[in-house]
Amino acid sequence: MATQLRSLLSIIQKSIDDIEAEFVKHGSEFPSIDEPPSECDAIRLQPSVQAATALLTSAAYQLIATAQLPPSYIFNSLFGYYLPSALRAAMETNIVEILREAGPQGIHVKDIAKKAQVDPTKLSSILCYLATHHIFREIEPDVYVNNRLSSVWDTEKSLEEIKERRVLIEMAVSKFLTTCHSPMTKFNGTNGIAALIGHCADEDYKGAGQIADHIMAPETAFEDTPERSPLMTALGYDKGSMWSWFEEPSNEMRLRRFGIAMNGVNSLQPPDAILKGFDWASLPEGSVIVDVGGGIGVSSISIARAFDHLKCIVQDRAMVLKLGTEHCQKLLPAALESGNIEYHEHNFFDAQPQTSATVFLLKQITHDWSDRYVVQILQRLRDAATPTTTLVIVDTIIVHPCPSPPSDIPGANLVPPPSPLLANLGVANASTHFADLSMFVHFNAQERTLVHMVELLAKTGWKVICVYRSDDSGGYLPQIVATPATIPASTKE
Repeated sequence: MATQLRSLLSIIQKSIDDIEAEFVKHGSEFPSIDEPPSECDAIRLQPSVQAATALLTSAAYQLIATAQLPPSYIFNSLFGYYLPSALRAAMETNIVEILREAGPQGIHVKDIAKKAQVDPTKLSSILCYLATHHIFREIEPDVYVNNRLSSVWDTEKSLEEIKERRVLIEMAVSKFLTTCHSPMTKFNGTNGIAALIGHCADEDYKGAGQIADHIMAPETAFEDTPERSPLMTALGYDKGSMWSWFEEPSNEMRLRRFGIAMNGVNSLQPPDAILKGFDWASLPEGSVIVDVGGGIGVSSISIARAFDHLKCIVQDRAMVLKLGTEHCQKLLPAALESGNIEYHEHNFFDAQPQTSATVFLLKQITHDWSDRYVVQILQRLRDAATPTTTLVIVDTIIVHPCPSPPSDIPGANLVPPPSPLLANLGVANASTHFADLSMFVHFNAQERTLVHMVELLAKTGWKVICVYRSDDSGGYLPQIVATPATIPASTKE
């Protein structure tokens, strides 16, 4: 009988064989981490490659956890909090852009520090730590170049352009913004990854430090309002939730960054991910998709670009919609001109004004709210729904590490991974649990299991008819499709 180590090794070897076979089929080789991004990266998005990569990653992490001495594993995990700190420092000081301009021969940390206007000794510690985690490559002592990982957050702007914009902004706005090394325009026109790193390593990171105190303090232990979340405690803000904090004049840069960061979340999936699953093409000419809480309209822009016979209405707060209109004007101006995309101010806790919607789309909305608020949101949509309205919810589903009972909902069940892997693929699927804790930190909210979502939907008169999974791990941003059902008498007012 194979030992657990041998079983994990077998999974790793087979996964590598499967991945390399797909690359050979395309006349290519799996790229080195030291190579820049290239066209062969598209092969990694093939479903078979993604499935094999998930198994390989899960087995590799479980192998490390099994083989490493327990105290070493725990303390390596414990001190992981330095990684987001170092990432933010590198992003805010434009290290990727500096290294790109320096070219493949690299640049010494003293020269990097001079361009970034920071202390070279401190920067050396940061870059050495990141390179140890394979983010950046040190080609000789204190000489660095970008690699495939660090290139992920390249804004593709020149350092001169970033600095020029910063000087103009500092001359024009409040003293507060002069302390922000990253100008309001740095992330404009990017894929959003750099903005997402900035948000997570700034606001999210600060709030995470409050988790233990929050769950132990009597006054917050059972709190479920967004106004008293760990993040609000960390920021010392008592005038509302994160949304009102973002709209403070001094936080304009962070609000802009957050909006673009949500596009960064979209960038973590294939560009057409929202188009996979639910059959948008089958909707009749002139069908109305109401993108409830749609932010700057990332999903609606993707839908409108692919299906010009559909009309998308993006609903959100006024300040967010201003950014959304600007975003759409740059990416798909024709949709604004034709009316295929419209931006409407709306609070989803109020009565829904769109009473003839073909589809209500809730993308990454329910995870922002605790259960009692989600019930209100779903009830407002149910009240406005026609008998043929469809509800599409796109949110992370938490998958348990242990096996779960089977479901009779089409698409709900996952193929169990090979033993001895965890049912949820462990750390390979950890992003769903990062998201869960992040929602707790931001809003006293959560990501939910499918069972939990089905219960909330049934309570508000919606029946789940199918689930479209985005990947083999099953948790990251699947589509839950529901249709109107009888509202239970116990929940009627």
